Amino acid sequence: MGKGGSECVARCDGRRSPVNTGASFPDLKEAEGRVLHFQRKLHEWASEDAERRFCDLWNLVCDPATLVVAWSRVSRNRGSRTAGIDGATRRHVEQYGVERLLRELRGELKSGAFRPLPVRERTIPKRGGKLRRLGIPTLRDRVVQMALKLVLEPLFESGFYPSSYGYRPGRRAQDAVAEIHRFTSGSLGYEWVVEADVEACFDRLSHSQILGEVGRRVGDRRVLRLVRAFLKAGVMRETGGLERTVTGTPQGGIASPLLANIALSALDRRYEADWHEMSSYRGRRHYLRSRGHATWRLVRFADDVVVVVKGNREQAEAQLRELSERVEALGLRLKPDKTRVTHIDEGFVFLGMRFVRLPKGAKRYVYTFVSNEALASIKHKVKALTGRSTTNLELSELLRALNPVLRGWAGYFRYAAAKRTFCYLGNYAWWRVVRWLRRKHPRLSWKQIRRRYFGKDRIRADGITLYNPAAMRVERYRYRGAKIATPWNEATLDPKGARYRSTRHDDPAFLADLQEALT
Repeated sequence: MGKGGSECVARCDGRRSPVNTGASFPDLKEAEGRVLHFQRKLHEWASEDAERRFCDLWNLVCDPATLVVAWSRVSRNRGSRTAGIDGATRRHVEQYGVERLLRELRGELKSGAFRPLPVRERTIPKRGGKLRRLGIPTLRDRVVQMALKLVLEPLFESGFYPSSYGYRPGRRAQDAVAEIHRFTSGSLGYEWVVEADVEACFDRLSHSQILGEVGRRVGDRRVLRLVRAFLKAGVMRETGGLERTVTGTPQGGIASPLLANIALSALDRRYEADWHEMSSYRGRRHYLRSRGHATWRLVRFADDVVVVVKGNREQAEAQLRELSERVEALGLRLKPDKTRVTHIDEGFVFLGMRFVRLPKGAKRYVYTFVSNEALASIKHKVKALTGRSTTNLELSELLRALNPVLRGWAGYFRYAAAKRTFCYLGNYAWWRVVRWLRRKHPRLSWKQIRRRYFGKDRIRADGITLYNPAAMRVERYRYRGAKIATPWNEATLDPKGARYRSTRHDDPAFLADLQEALT
């Protein structure tokens, strides 16, 4: 892990292992190597014993290498250009001095003087006229949250439910879609589906629930106090008033998705125990069904939940009641308008995909299509970008804003049966840009516009061509099973193996563009 002073990470069984926590700030490459090393060790120790508690993690949070990597990841995100209540952005920090800021943060953490500031509230519209409240921490707090996440994430990843896919490294929405498709298809034939969405999950999670789940694996009181401090930091409302936070973890915080997954792992454990009991020996699930009992499987992506059931409608409705009771035991509840029991032949929507079983010849197959809501959403974005208010832009500026949206959306849905949808969207975007050009140049004839902006019937300007979603190749997504390779488990899972290997879409540049486009 490099040269320098060293301290120890204590595990509550009394054994200690050396970890470098020298005070010098390394360069980014050295820091990433050191952080990856201790992350792999934490993941290995946590995997060896699911009941082990880690009692000395504070030095890793304060380690200069951890802070350097934390700043690198925070500054690379577009959100670094958005200020918290202190008004500081990445540009201000770079002018102030990055290493100077990191030294101050480390000193405050080591001395116990660090106190997170309240998050700045920002509301964004949702479908149906509702608003989603985001909490934007200050840049200093984001760096500390990222350092905390770098230490806690590999530790808790080893014990997370294998069918939980939201906000986890190496996993994506397509994995959840592939698992549902696998269980509802072919010989498995889980025909009944319980759709559910946890209402205001991030806002209503109990702080005691979060801290209790964190405390199951973390025995370091300083780390627990830091987690509590972020949960209790408060919110500066858009109206200017300061409000205490008694529940929830603010959406927009770097550590919030991890803390939400940790809290919801209590729900996951119940369903994991069910699955192990139903699979206690080979053929047991088949035996249970032959006796008239149902079998079921939970698939969760953040607060979106699907339970696939093999049985009859009454058994599926019983599972809905069981799910509701288990969610209420966590102090949460399901959204009534987004909770129902459906048959796979009727179809249902999950993560923007519409699942439905359709006949093809003498057999029936489960297909995934782009949902009507997802198509309407991208059409709305294209329409907003090509509206009258944007005719002051140059065509090249419009294409720079429009192309990432189209490419990111097509990249997400490329694993669905979406070829016709892509062609339709490409045609829609083409006509929207044509109408935009006609508004921008009312005195030019159609022939003059074509001569100026078209090349082989493709709209282009300054070397930028309007992206056509129909050019996106549609392909089948590979189901990767319950174990997925991460940077920390390469000793047990070869990422180049046929079952666990990463796809080319794990490329960081592609994922960054996709995330920005979807956002």
